[in-house]
Amino acid sequence: DVEQSSFDQLKVAITSPAVLILPDPSQMYTIRTDASRVGIGAVLLQQPTSNNNTDSNISSYKPVAFASRSLKSAEKNYSAIELEALAIWWSITQKFR
Repeated sequence: DVEQSSFDQLKVAITSPAVLILPDPSQMYTIRTDASRVGIGAVLLQQPTSNNNTDSNISSYKPVAFASRSLKSAEKNYSAIELEALAIWWSITQKFR
């Protein structure tokens, strides 16, 4: 059935090693971030040049780099929106400059 097939595909996707692509400085980058009460994370993405950048679907993007860290003591008191903003700020200014 459709649900089982989707679940099986998800299991394969999260247990398979990610294949990083080499960055192409002439192409645009996309950063995706997330935050929780434990830590923040980010992935730097780029569309492979073979796609000619015609597909705006995020699933066509490939990872260039991953980054994550635990929250510092004071950051554990941040609200959800502050944590999300922290993840964005950290990924842009500290990790993927």
